[in-house]
Amino acid sequence: MRYLVVFILGLLLGASLTNVLLARQQEQLFLARTELEQRLADANDEVAQLKESLARQNYQVITAIEPVITFSGDKPPAVEGRAATQALTQEIREILASLIGQEVRHLNPALIPAMVDGRTVKVNGRQFKLQVTLLLVSDRVIVHVRAQGLSGTEVL
Repeated sequence: MRYLVVFILGLLLGASLTNVLLARQQEQLFLARTELEQRLADANDEVAQLKESLARQNYQVITAIEPVITFSGDKPPAVEGRAATQALTQEIREILASLIGQEVRHLNPALIPAMVDGRTVKVNGRQFKLQVTLLLVSDRVIVHVRAQGLSGTEVL
């Protein structure tokens, strides 16, 4: 009988210890689940806000063309250089005029330099070959262009 009592007491003690350990593990799992549910709710809120922001986002439209001219090679004198800069600026604006009003996200920026690169422009009796060195696209297209003066025999 004594062995039976010790056996039952051992069984009850083992069951109690197992119950305590499992209860502790269950509590940890419950806390982890609660934390994960909160993180999921936060992530869902963030996604909803991002979708709403994207839906009411105004798309950037090109409103201006701003050429920046630098001269290389046969540079014109100061006064003539200012006149040449103004004329080249106007010429580049005319070349890129088709970009005004287009959405920035629909543009292929790799094609914009090709519209200007390699062109030869005659200004005040001088000819300049244009080369795009930098292109910045936002609501304004800023084009940095190097104008290389050509002598009269190098006309392309």
